[in-house]
Amino acid sequence: MLKRSVPTSRDPDSWELIRKVNPALSGKKIIISLTIILFVFISLLGAGDFKIAYCNMDKIYNEFPEKAKAEEQFNKEAEQWRQELATMENEISRLQEEYDNLPPMVTEERKAEKMALIEKKQREYYQKAEMLRNKALQRQNELIEPISNKIVQAINEIADEYDYDLVLNSMQGEVVLYGKDEDDITQLIMDKLSEMTEIKGGEEQGK
Repeated sequence: MLKRSVPTSRDPDSWELIRKVNPALSGKKIIISLTIILFVFISLLGAGDFKIAYCNMDKIYNEFPEKAKAEEQFNKEAEQWRQELATMENEISRLQEEYDNLPPMVTEERKAEKMALIEKKQREYYQKAEMLRNKALQRQNELIEPISNKIVQAINEIADEYDYDLVLNSMQGEVVLYGKDEDDITQLIMDKLSEMTEIKGGEEQGK
């Protein structure tokens, strides 16, 4: 039995919203990764007073309502792709079963024709699976990009409003080992996202 190659909602390479933020942040407000954290701190040591905040990007992404909507849309489209592959897989299984049950009197030429057809269908299956995998990744990026842009915008606006010079990511595996609660702006960012969503919804209703 062939294994389906199209990503599913449970595959590690299918739907998982990005865990990075667009690096093109405006002004001096940045989210920084471990690879450059030491360089930045050394550069800022002589720059006088500066304010640092941190946020949990995992929490922000996972609790952003638009993330759930995008994931639902992706899974709906992916289900159609899985059904397409399932149909092709079932046909291959049927042909293989017919081949395995050919009566002894069938000629070698006929057997070869049957096997050639099975191999042709298998090639078509894998080509389709690869095409759908690429399509899934492209669609995923299309759904993710506006979400990422909104989160970046919310971070920038909070950083500007509270005059932070540096915003770090405190999600697991990143650079923040300790931070005071008052420097955690996760909820501020989430509130800003809610505000942005409400404003957009009001504008759309007014059209």
